[in-house]
Amino acid sequence: MTLARSYWPADTSEEVHETTIGDALRNAASAAADRTALVAGMPDPADRRRWTYAELLRDAELVARSLLTRFEPGEHVAVWAPNIPEWVILQYGAALAGLVLVTVNPAYTATELEYVLRQSRAKGLFLLPAYRANPMAKSLESVRPRLPDLREAILFTEWQGFLASAGSAEPSLPEVRPGDAAALLYTSGTTGFPKGAVLKRIRPTRGSPATR
Repeated sequence: MTLARSYWPADTSEEVHETTIGDALRNAASAAADRTALVAGMPDPADRRRWTYAELLRDAELVARSLLTRFEPGEHVAVWAPNIPEWVILQYGAALAGLVLVTVNPAYTATELEYVLRQSRAKGLFLLPAYRANPMAKSLESVRPRLPDLREAILFTEWQGFLASAGSAEPSLPEVRPGDAAALLYTSGTTGFPKGAVLKRIRPTRGSPATR
């Protein structure tokens, strides 16, 4: 027997609600404010920072306000770092601010970094000074003259200073719609240059998010 068709019918047993990444966090904080939402993965349990959903929303909103002092809704902001809690908070903050998050593989070389930042027209970049044997800050310095769109480069080691940049002003967060672009994710590039794939919305069903 030769397989000629593969088909899995849509599950219509539950209602699907379209929403945004930011609203998904707001709903979780409303429903389970004191439940643990994020834990920093560290070998020593004593070093594991924790956020409840309420705390995660609070910090994400602060990030969103700080971002809006530097960027306009719809602009692309890149993140070049491994899995750290600030990466997650930045992702939610960018979503609340209506920015498009561009993910950059922390193993990328300077040449690969330049390609992604130029192709995505990123206006900002958040990064670590270095990760493992990758001198990330030095790599950025070597290619930045060829990135005319890049206005800001912010080190995660200066995260608190970035948060303080919002000051006492609290700009209103923009309206973000489910159909708006949320992230630009790049493929591995094993068959050529990496390709950017736009993530436009999330569609949670009874609190279980699914992306498309």
